[in-house]
Amino acid sequence: MDEWSERPVAGVVLQGRYVLEETVAKSGMSEVWRAGDQTTGRFVAVKFLRMDSEDTHHLDAQERREVQRELLGRFRREALLLEQLAHPGIPEFYAQGSFAGRPYLVMQWVEGVTLHDFLKRHGALALPVAVAGAVQIARALAHAHAHSVVHRDVKPYNVMLADDGTVVLIDFGIAKPLTDEATRYTRPGSTLGSFGYQAPEQIQALKASTRTDSYSLGCVCYKMFTGRAPFISSQGSVHELQDQHLYAVPPPLLRFVPGLPVEVNDLVLRMLAKEQELRPGMDEVLAVLSPLAPSPGEPEPRPRFVPDLTMPFRSPEIDCSAQSVPPRLQAASEWLDRRMVDRLCRQAQEEIDRGDPAEAVRNLAEVAHRVRKEWGYSSRLVRQVWELAADGLRIAGGCREAAHLYDGIATDLVRGHEPRDRADRAVAQLRAAECRLVDYDIGGAMAILAGTAELLEELPAALADQVAEARKDLQIDVNERCASPMDA
Repeated sequence: MDEWSERPVAGVVLQGRYVLEETVAKSGMSEVWRAGDQTTGRFVAVKFLRMDSEDTHHLDAQERREVQRELLGRFRREALLLEQLAHPGIPEFYAQGSFAGRPYLVMQWVEGVTLHDFLKRHGALALPVAVAGAVQIARALAHAHAHSVVHRDVKPYNVMLADDGTVVLIDFGIAKPLTDEATRYTRPGSTLGSFGYQAPEQIQALKASTRTDSYSLGCVCYKMFTGRAPFISSQGSVHELQDQHLYAVPPPLLRFVPGLPVEVNDLVLRMLAKEQELRPGMDEVLAVLSPLAPSPGEPEPRPRFVPDLTMPFRSPEIDCSAQSVPPRLQAASEWLDRRMVDRLCRQAQEEIDRGDPAEAVRNLAEVAHRVRKEWGYSSRLVRQVWELAADGLRIAGGCREAAHLYDGIATDLVRGHEPRDRADRAVAQLRAAECRLVDYDIGGAMAILAGTAELLEELPAALADQVAEARKDLQIDVNERCASPMDA
């Protein structure tokens, strides 16, 4: 389609104020960019609709027009819903428009990690942390339900954990008002939601209600409290998993977490009831879980979690009602101090060695581009900054930002052809591919694995071992993705 030939690129300015910086997420039907707001000096998220998606290329012209009408209707409805759903746990809506015919929404930027990445790193969460997360999600859903809106796609990928501990429910792309006059943008026979988190009525393409969100949140809670999904397909089969959600009884949470309060076990199992009318609403979910949430003045959980989801409960005097966004770096005319950066590197290495990358890693990530600009590509310290920032972000779950840094290491900072350079370049490429698996780029990962296989025989043993370790980590993640494609 000619009207879609011009694509958004870095540097494009929307509405005279929003400067596109980098793509942070991409799906079959949308693309999200981080942009700088020149008026406020803060970051915003810009979501573009991809009506020319490759997912529609197999359709004939009539079918493609029908799909595009459906997608455009949902996109416009998402803007209307976000405008009316003002809540700390729901992204704030700023503006909408179109670029070269591509509709876009401008929303609040949430600096943090997805619940999916957080759970991948930590597994089953400590009770106070899991309760704090569940309560915040339930509050956002309760607010949406009070405005007669059902989300219909609650899953760990659609839950952002902000750096200040605030939990934000994102992607209202298939959310729907519960009014009779609401326009239907779903073709007959199609289903909504995500495999592994779909309620039985969604699998059967029946009408959704607020209790549909109760079921999906029940699946999320089950994973937060136990570290596993309520149902697991032995063969990675979508049909087997759907059958379990339709007919099987989930094992009690107490089987995996013996010390879990009985009321939590019973609540989550009732949220997973097959019949909508048997599931609790968000008011009951909050009535059971809120008394178990941390109280003001309580110490932070041990082991420490970053982000700390208990912070809004333990320190209510800290304003978490509005998402804090890191300010812009100061002008480059204020030259960086090498001693300060070297000290940051040592602090970041200590955080990584403890398995708890936090403030120092984040600070390095913020100055990474600046140190490269001021000190050049060949500086040892510049490369150290990029490597520590990338490793720390990857461990902390900031995979998309880490992938960008690993790409910079592989293409710009490692330029030689000695064995050490070739090994370092391969490791950076493998780590970048590992990070991109959060967006299910399995094809890219397989290509990198194939491209680095022969290198193992050409490198000295010590360097080959480093590459082999990175290849092993990537292969494990690829196998997990292929075995559980519904876990999203």
